[in-house]
Amino acid sequence: MRAWIGAGILVVLGSIVLMAQAPRGGAAAGDPLTPVFWSAKQLADLGAEAGPRVSPDTHMAGVRLIPSANMIYRAGDSGAEAHVKLADFISVLEGEGTILVGGTMIGGKPSGTDEIRGESIEGGTRYPIKTGDTIYIPANMPHQFFVEKGKHWVITLVKITPKP
Repeated sequence: MRAWIGAGILVVLGSIVLMAQAPRGGAAAGDPLTPVFWSAKQLADLGAEAGPRVSPDTHMAGVRLIPSANMIYRAGDSGAEAHVKLADFISVLEGEGTILVGGTMIGGKPSGTDEIRGESIEGGTRYPIKTGDTIYIPANMPHQFFVEKGKHWVITLVKITPKP
């Protein structure tokens, strides 16, 4: 009997040690290992909740869906940006605007790990986007978002590591 109690105590103590070493919130550094589902209504509700939180400086509010995917509510133009190692896969859930892709970034400076931000883009191609559209922006390609005054869009943005 004492052997069983001792073994049980070892299991409990071992579990506590392992739990103390694990990152909080499960796989916080990576995407979930199980499916996650958002209904159209849930996404619409998240977008509606983000609207009032739009920053006057960035003209956007974000909602993290999983570590590699966000929902963005945008109500104004952005600066230029490029992600050195990651591509963007963007689907428009609501609204309309324009995405300028390619060209030369003006005033680009590192703003974080593998991120470059600048004032604007010279050249490039303008893609008008609206509800239902999807665009892929390759890694290390400058891009900039434009939304007309009084309008907005809600997008899902998934960061992808491109395959060679």
